[in-house]
Amino acid sequence: MFAGMTTAATALDAFQTSVEATANNLANVNTTAFKRSTINFQDLVYTGPANLQVGNGVKVSDISTRDFKQGGEEATGRELDVFISGNGFFSVQQSDGTIKYTRDGSFQKDALGRLVTSTGNIVQPPITFPADTVSTSIGADGVVSVVTGSEPDKIKVLGQIQLTSFPNPSGLSQEANNLFGETPASGTATTAIPGTNGLGSVKQKSLEDSNVDMTSEMTQLVTAQRAYDANSRVLTTSYQLVGSALDMIH
Repeated sequence: MFAGMTTAATALDAFQTSVEATANNLANVNTTAFKRSTINFQDLVYTGPANLQVGNGVKVSDISTRDFKQGGEEATGRELDVFISGNGFFSVQQSDGTIKYTRDGSFQKDALGRLVTSTGNIVQPPITFPADTVSTSIGADGVVSVVTGSEPDKIKVLGQIQLTSFPNPSGLSQEANNLFGETPASGTATTAIPGTNGLGSVKQKSLEDSNVDMTSEMTQLVTAQRAYDANSRVLTTSYQLVGSALDMIH
């Protein structure tokens, strides 16, 4: 009976974690280029004689952003918005100098004219816009060119946006602000020009939607809730059986 109680308790903990992961996915259904988290379960060790083994419950073995399926394309009309069509991440530099990776191409210019993310991380390699930029063009290969007020008849190339890939993207660590970090599990980053080395191309004036599917997430939420409720009843029943056994002893 005590084993039944501890087994049910492990299930309650695991399915609570599943609900939390699903809730996070649903909360980010409108987050640009968000990649849904998946959760994996693993049974706990078995005990007892060889022919009478009984499991000790379940645990969460892994919560990761394994689903890198591409989200839909949303046309925005904004010149500095960039959509990745295919494989790859933008490399960005944080204020502490560390390099992180994202698929969120909602870029803008900072006070120094540098191309940055919505949170101020500098896109790598750095691209700086003249103060009198009139219009900006970003090609499928990432080449950034502008027309300025001082030279309206001349197209000036500022640089080229590059993309980064990993041997195992699922091994990336998920961090705040739509960023990912390199880990031993992800493998070493490889950076190249869009459209080369298996990388996707980029498209100006569009952004990638979240890849969260509302129907799938709601189904997962209901499944986890029902499993949680069922194991709650198991825990209650086990507790009642213990109470009955104690009453018989007394």
